[in-house]
Amino acid sequence: MTKLIKYYKNINIIILLLVCTATQAVNLAKGQTFDIVEPNLLAEIKKKANQVNWQELQKDMKFTQEVVRLPISKEDGSYYHTPITLLPFEVKDKNGKILYPKGFKFNPLKYTTMPNQLIVLGSPRHLQTVSSSSSLVSADDTLLIVNMDARAFIKQTGKRAFLLTKDAIKRLGVKTVPAIISQEGDKFLIQTFAPRSDL
Repeated sequence: MTKLIKYYKNINIIILLLVCTATQAVNLAKGQTFDIVEPNLLAEIKKKANQVNWQELQKDMKFTQEVVRLPISKEDGSYYHTPITLLPFEVKDKNGKILYPKGFKFNPLKYTTMPNQLIVLGSPRHLQTVSSSSSLVSADDTLLIVNMDARAFIKQTGKRAFLLTKDAIKRLGVKTVPAIISQEGDKFLIQTFAPRSDL
């Protein structure tokens, strides 16, 4: 009998706790509430898109993608180029002390290794010339395009390629096309190839 009384007391305590908790929960829901008002994402995107001057943007894109021209190699050859880069900003340590000032000259090849070769081409025909002239060419190499629009090159060859800029030409030291640029220590080895008439 004593056990039964204790059992019912425990049940009553549990019920009392549940009722109190439910009451508190109800009380928490009382008071002024507000609907969440959030703009429609698609409507916001359309609104922002309508504010963009797409014609001006296309002009800017064409300007930045200006085709750079390099002469065609007249003979096979090779030479070395040491790239020197100017640091465009200050490099500071965690305390704000300047480690390297803006304009600091350095050779990036002393601190990094190129993962693959760079192949500079002036036409789709140059890809065949380079491939037949060098056993070093692989699918991992990066194709850089001059003398023509990169999109036209990609359409003709089905290969992924990037437009080479004037600044990049100076840094890489490439003078004629087609050419293969590889790293040897802290220098670029640039191999040039005369286009083959039979290709």
